[in-house]
Amino acid sequence: MSNLDERKKLVYNKIEVDDMKKKILITYAMYGNGHRAVAEYIEKYFKSQDPELDILAIDLLKYSTPIIGRLSQKVTDFFLLKFPLGWSTIYNLFDSKISSEVASQLSTSIFRNKRMRKVITDFDPDLTISTHFFGSSLIDLYNRKGITHCKLITVVTDYEAHALWLKGYKREQAIIVGDKDEVKYLVKKGVDPKIIKPLGIPIHPVTSTDFDVLSAIEKYGFTGERPICLFFGGGGNGGVLSLPYIKKIIKANLNIDFIYVAGKNQNSKEKVDAWIREYGATNIKTMGFVNNVPELLQICDFVVSKPGGAQSTESLYFKKPIIMINCSGGQEVANYKYFERNGYGKRFRIPFTFMNFMKEVSKNPKAIDKMHKNMSKNNSQQAMAKLYNIAKNILSK
Repeated sequence: MSNLDERKKLVYNKIEVDDMKKKILITYAMYGNGHRAVAEYIEKYFKSQDPELDILAIDLLKYSTPIIGRLSQKVTDFFLLKFPLGWSTIYNLFDSKISSEVASQLSTSIFRNKRMRKVITDFDPDLTISTHFFGSSLIDLYNRKGITHCKLITVVTDYEAHALWLKGYKREQAIIVGDKDEVKYLVKKGVDPKIIKPLGIPIHPVTSTDFDVLSAIEKYGFTGERPICLFFGGGGNGGVLSLPYIKKIIKANLNIDFIYVAGKNQNSKEKVDAWIREYGATNIKTMGFVNNVPELLQICDFVVSKPGGAQSTESLYFKKPIIMINCSGGQEVANYKYFERNGYGKRFRIPFTFMNFMKEVSKNPKAIDKMHKNMSKNNSQQAMAKLYNIAKNILSK
């Protein structure tokens, strides 16, 4: 064979390999951080398992109709952070076949524009994995119109599948849900049980195999002799809602060590730091925005947080009982009910009852042991690996 023929063969082989590369689009929308967090976990895990996969993750809001998109985000944030009862009302109102169809039509009008269409058609995915129902609705619409020809997996990022998650269920290859209890509910809604996959919410925190818990505890100024609580204050305006709870903790001087994560809310951190100085508290370490949540979850004994889907699932992944405060209503009601029903955590509505429980843990750390044992029986740590296998199987067909 001549050198020219050999070069041609190499070129043809490269073209065949490129053509065989599978393209996965991951869609999410920044209404809160949970949808993005799960999308990022999926992207990183899939790339680690198969570097040859061509993966594009997009925030739908970046390609939305500018004014309407920003307005929808601000309205959602207002209800989530300021008016939980109002959010629950809206959430329940659209949890029906007719009302969810109206909401779906409105959502596709936000995202159905030339910029969005171009980024998706240019990528031309073989499979879309959506961690927000807007993405599922949009891709289902594009598939029906022949704009795209891709398979579709919806990943429900809370512990209840609202009607909005189900708009294209008859044409989807899989719907991933957090628990087997959701299967009966979805079947009643008309979903084929064969496509419902109760894997758990798929996350996969990257942890070091030689992680030294004691060294990490000492790094934060603790001895490990007392229980350690990781307190998520809540980023953005949500941090304000946690202040009455952390202030009571600072004043009480409990026999518990705390790591208070204020997120991006610098004002909340400054207030907490001021209270620590005022009351002479020595058992609280404050932090702003962090990117080492897996490390923090490994050194703590339990967590205080609002019942968001992704953050609660991270606690479950590391088997850390979760004390839930500041429920935003809607899907978070389903989340806290799931964790309480399974004995993974407790929810408190006001600082007074919350403090009574914290005092109990302070006097008797074994008060959280039963929750820890219940979590140890949960096997959702394998959810991501199972999702990956489902996706590869779909792509192979």
